Amino acid sequence: MRIVYLANVDWFFVSHFLHLAQRARQQGWEVAIAANMGAARQRLIDEGFDVIDLPVRRGGVLPLGLFGAAGIVAKNLQRSPDTILHGFGLFGILVGTVAGLRSGVRKRVFTITGRGYSAVSQSLSAKLIRLVSGLFCSSIADSSSTRWFAENKADLFSCRLNAAMAEGRTAVAGGAGVDLQVLDATPLPLSPPLKCALVARMIWSKGVDVAVAAVGLARARGLDVELSLAGPLDPDNPRSLTPDDMRQFTSQPGVRWLGRIADINGFWATQHIAVLPSRGGEGIPKALIEAAACGRPVLTTDVPGCREFAVATDGWCVPPDDAQALAAALLAIAATKDLSQRGAAARSAVAANYTQDKLWELSQRFYSELSGVQAQSSDHVERSGHETRG
Repeated sequence: MRIVYLANVDWFFVSHFLHLAQRARQQGWEVAIAANMGAARQRLIDEGFDVIDLPVRRGGVLPLGLFGAAGIVAKNLQRSPDTILHGFGLFGILVGTVAGLRSGVRKRVFTITGRGYSAVSQSLSAKLIRLVSGLFCSSIADSSSTRWFAENKADLFSCRLNAAMAEGRTAVAGGAGVDLQVLDATPLPLSPPLKCALVARMIWSKGVDVAVAAVGLARARGLDVELSLAGPLDPDNPRSLTPDDMRQFTSQPGVRWLGRIADINGFWATQHIAVLPSRGGEGIPKALIEAAACGRPVLTTDVPGCREFAVATDGWCVPPDDAQALAAALLAIAATKDLSQRGAAARSAVAANYTQDKLWELSQRFYSELSGVQAQSSDHVERSGHETRG
């Protein structure tokens, strides 16, 4: 029994989906991880995984080196024709499909992790990618031996997977999942000020500029509010923010930038709410799941993935790209008396639908269908370590 996990970069796989590889190996699967390898390579080797280094480079709407990567993956798949390939994101779908066609390996699981920059950009190339990717998923990538995860139902329709949905070959998963044994719900800090945090890569689509503008508007209306920006720049993203952007943001009263954070529990213990004014392209942001798991309500935007999570966790939604609406929401939240109760409801929602255990149960079902190997009870699988994300 063999599974190859396929992602564009090692840090994304480790941050979001390493727990799947760990559990698969604990159940007796031979596991390989294919990605562009960087700092996480040695960790994966030390954990005993086969590592397949893919010479791809992020940048633009699509990574460079897709077909070269597909050739490397296809050659590896030919070692064992019964391999299941599990690909993540548009990269995993494209490379995994081409590699499968070249190698003859047809057993595939694909996870749509949001549609990223191409879903929100209005450039001609992004619009073309949106059209072609939907046709590719439905006409080339899909088959009777393909299973699909999405983190929100809208992405299944965007990828035109109507046939797969009708045949029961799809599942909506609660994001990458978190481990509640290592994420603690802590009491809210004293207020004022209202302390809100945006945890994400510092890129345009996350709406960092909207959050900064909204805090400025709310402070101008008399609200004592502070915004912490936590996360790194991402120079490989087409719309990454720059050091100059961050200097401009942090020159505004009440705004600070912390960069990547390692102590998720310690960070959320200092905050009242999570804010993510995303412009779209999300699956379900893991940072929001982590915040809710720590008992923090979420304020986000009415875009796929974010909208569903806010409803499920008793949070708030405002229109995207609307700093005025976001500022009004901050003023209303500061006046509410039930933040603690909302935070408790958020954690309960995560426990029900957004855990690593839940994602593993769904994944096992697909692996069992494709391999014919009976899935083991989750009671027999050790819990994996927690991976933080900044």
